[in-house]
Amino acid sequence: MDKRERVLKTLEIEEPDMVPITEIDIEVPLIEAIVGERFPAATSLQTPIVADRDLERKRSDLRLKCYRRVGFDAITVDLSPPEGWKPKENPNGTVIDLWGRVLMLDTQSKAWVPYGTIFNTPEDFDDFEFPDPNALGWTFAIEYTKRMVREEMAIAAFIRDPFAHAWEIFTPVKFVTWMYQKPAFIKKAIEKLTDFNTEMIKHIAEAGAEFIICGGDYCEEKGPMVPIKYFRDVVFPNLKRQVDEAHRRDLKFIKHTDGNVNPLLEDLARMVDGLHSLDPTAGVDIGEVKAKYGNRLILMGNVAVDSLAKKSRSEVISETKACIRKASRGGGHILSSSNSWSAGAKLENCMAMVKTGRRYGVYPIRI
Repeated sequence: MDKRERVLKTLEIEEPDMVPITEIDIEVPLIEAIVGERFPAATSLQTPIVADRDLERKRSDLRLKCYRRVGFDAITVDLSPPEGWKPKENPNGTVIDLWGRVLMLDTQSKAWVPYGTIFNTPEDFDDFEFPDPNALGWTFAIEYTKRMVREEMAIAAFIRDPFAHAWEIFTPVKFVTWMYQKPAFIKKAIEKLTDFNTEMIKHIAEAGAEFIICGGDYCEEKGPMVPIKYFRDVVFPNLKRQVDEAHRRDLKFIKHTDGNVNPLLEDLARMVDGLHSLDPTAGVDIGEVKAKYGNRLILMGNVAVDSLAKKSRSEVISETKACIRKASRGGGHILSSSNSWSAGAKLENCMAMVKTGRRYGVYPIRI
């Protein structure tokens, strides 16, 4: 069974020949260490900073080389900037991206990270020229990667969850303030971002992706970031709109969130096809989730990112084996970390996770 077939069978919650392995992201310093080459440009939260297609090809080539060298079964690809897009550069070295976020370059991770926002009032957002989902170029990297991998690996398109995207755009403080003071405005912003995503999902399907990973946190360590009632009244109806559009396009939809997602599991299991992270450091036991929802949810995770950064190689091996033992039987499990391979992770630990997955993730699972 080849890598793509392995992933597609897993997405149907069936047992392939072995547990597929991937990461939703690998930060630049680790990519450089794995392939022994300099990465051509910094990354960002959702899209590259500028629509430079030659640069983006080089960026995509190096990511693909990294995923191949590690031996992953799927590769996650971000959206690209629309044709002609250039960010506004500020005197202090920050940039304003196409969503109005102010970003600063983190020299350690070589990634653009949140610094602020251009939106000081809700009226600022109302006057903002919102990105056009039907502009040319959004799926450039997906299309390019598809041509490069053909049937070799499965391709997951990464999109931003509207709830998380809204608090990233406005900053968490403004988001929460306006959520209580101007709830109709925040609801409208989430709906507008959902409109963008549902339209983008059509283009993602046409570009050749096999499934979608929707990134952006709903929870922190103690539980959901806002009251559960708000999720049910505002967030989940918009999540369902995206899932429904993905299903119309024959795409599986996996939701990522860090934190303690336990209070939201029953609601999410009725909507999405799968969950990523299943954060063990926040009290999420992947074995308990498997036992309760394994017949309807694809589980993607959940070797703790803290373990990859701080623990020994032997401890990571033990944790990976436990993850396979708890989650892999019956299929529907994609082995990964509980978030991504961050710049602070030990490369030997990351590779130990993969090697252990290949050794013990062969069906039928016997550990």
